[in-house]
Amino acid sequence: MELIRQYIIQAIVVAANNLRLNSEKIESVAILREHLKTADNLFNEIQRFKKVTQLSKLGIKLGELHASVTSDSVDFLKITELFKEQSSSLVVILSNFLDVITPTQLREILYKEPEKQVDESTDEVEELDEPASEDTAIEFEKSEINTESDELTKEIIMDELDEEEAKGKKEEFNFEEYQKRILGPIKKLEELLVRLLEGKFSEVEIRSYMDVMKNHAEYSEAIGFSLIANMHVTFTVGLKLIVDKKIIPDENVIESLRACLIVIVAVVKRKEVDITAYLNRAESFGKQILKYR
Repeated sequence: MELIRQYIIQAIVVAANNLRLNSEKIESVAILREHLKTADNLFNEIQRFKKVTQLSKLGIKLGELHASVTSDSVDFLKITELFKEQSSSLVVILSNFLDVITPTQLREILYKEPEKQVDESTDEVEELDEPASEDTAIEFEKSEINTESDELTKEIIMDELDEEEAKGKKEEFNFEEYQKRILGPIKKLEELLVRLLEGKFSEVEIRSYMDVMKNHAEYSEAIGFSLIANMHVTFTVGLKLIVDKKIIPDENVIESLRACLIVIVAVVKRKEVDITAYLNRAESFGKQILKYR
């Protein structure tokens, strides 16, 4: 994926992660993200957004982001700060956009032929502007998800894992199904952590859970849920190091793995809780185990 395209898509994802979204709005974000990801010409598509009433303000903002990272005067030393500022400024605009559009309406708008799109203020067809260059190489750090504050318990009670996979098929994103898929194995993983501490586990069992978590990490990353994906990766690597006898599943390791599960549950279930301590522990554990990989 071109870095300019990635920059804009990730700004949208980070802004969305700072909002309290219901399943319908999360679906709209996923549709928008996938459309921008596959658009033949990102610049022209953003220009088209500006000509549609429901998308006009969002299109203007995305146009500003596009211009800022394709400019000859890009300050690479400050690109991370720029990204944080721009993703933050996108939050309110994205929130308003999601308030006035449904996934069905968004699909209808996005998949109209661009050359037939009408400017509603003039009722005339307008030509799209020429595309700007997307050759500028941009590097930036990933921003982290901010979560709402409250109180979180360690009790994790979830549904059974749904083993049905749909690899190779391109399906419409459904957040309820995503929730079910991601949360399905959590209860059994919590039980596994208890047995790991007691030394009551088998290599075959651990590797089967590693496969599940790896698949869920890839799926989460593909739809833009980077934090959830990262927690899955950290948990999976932790299990691998245990089964390879590179780390001992002592109380500190188990609590760090449990922190990954707590973050996953809190974010996927959109809980109004403060998970800063758990997130910090999980990320610190992730950095520590890198040297063992």
